[in-house]
Amino acid sequence: MTAPTADAFAQAKTLFLDAVGLTEAGRHAEAETRLEAAAALVPDRPSTLLNLGVVRLRLGRPGDALRALDALAALEPANPAGRFQRALALNQLGRHGDALALLDALLADHPATAAAHQLRGQTLQALERHADALPAYERALALDPGLAEASLLLGQLLRDLQRPDAARAAFEQALAAGADAALCRYFLAGLGAGEAPAGAPQAYVRGLFDSYADDFEPHLLNVLRYRAHEAAAQAAAAALAGTPVDAALDLGCGTGLCGPLLRPLARRLQGLDLSPTMLEQARARGCYDRLVQADLTAYLQQTPERYGLVAAADVFIYVGALEPVFAGVRRVLQPGGVFAFSVESSDGQALQLRPSLRYAHGADHLRALAAQHGLEIVQAQPLVLREDQRQPIQGQVLCLRAPGGAATG
Repeated sequence: MTAPTADAFAQAKTLFLDAVGLTEAGRHAEAETRLEAAAALVPDRPSTLLNLGVVRLRLGRPGDALRALDALAALEPANPAGRFQRALALNQLGRHGDALALLDALLADHPATAAAHQLRGQTLQALERHADALPAYERALALDPGLAEASLLLGQLLRDLQRPDAARAAFEQALAAGADAALCRYFLAGLGAGEAPAGAPQAYVRGLFDSYADDFEPHLLNVLRYRAHEAAAQAAAAALAGTPVDAALDLGCGTGLCGPLLRPLARRLQGLDLSPTMLEQARARGCYDRLVQADLTAYLQQTPERYGLVAAADVFIYVGALEPVFAGVRRVLQPGGVFAFSVESSDGQALQLRPSLRYAHGADHLRALAAQHGLEIVQAQPLVLREDQRQPIQGQVLCLRAPGGAATG
């Protein structure tokens, strides 16, 4: 093979430096183009391969990233940054065992790499080895107390291990280290430290369900024995008395569990959710006429659409304060329209954020909200919504009706 010319080296260097700047600016697709051009001019440069791996990971293409990082490993097997990025790619591809082996080798050579200990903890959790993850996070923070993400991960693990005091301290450390303040305060409120926010942070909800989408339905139905969607749809069907409405809205539709149950109740069915990954699964069901990615409160306040039925199954556990939701639903409901939804039942409080990070609502508060917005309660049914750690979660399904004539089209 002919060696690259001096001019080719100069061009490749310029392209590489351009790519570094573009990466720092978040313009990853453009950075990838520059790096690929640099690699064509001067093949097998470790720095180019490493940066190609990084930008492809940030573009959400772990398979392509791994190919570049594997080429780097063939040239420099012990490159620490290359090992770390390969472990990231392997984890994103679901190859957690391979990622763990790679991180163990990296830490054997570089035991003071705090970020690698954190990633090792995340990898162990992906392998369901939660107790083993604990010392990995603790080691990462011992090396770098300012590692905010490690503090957040440690806090969530400690909370799940029923160690609330230690979890609270970890979340407070994360807050002090500059982690997302809204997320930290949400986690702390779930442990009884501070006032509960009006709703779960959007980034948290979207990230949770984007990562959960593939396993969502089997876990919900088979492990948690979830049935709230059926009860909400049955309440709506009873209220409509067999006459389909012109349009129905499935708020927080997720993967579309409610879709087949709501489809016979409306001539047009629309789904709305914050998670694009969930919406892709809902789209695959083929029972929605339209799917929208949006925050539900903002959508209800702004949309020109009107509906004869609005349904929300197991959605308000992440919303919290329902005043804006009721106002928005009242705005979009046609005269005589039906609003069917489920909630977890609180211990008498109007609003309660539980350690599970789910909101529960009080029956008296819900009745007051319905009255405030002129909605008649046509059904209020207590039921077990699901199980959590084999314990039944008590809740209720409510069906409300807007004043006026029939909602059918």
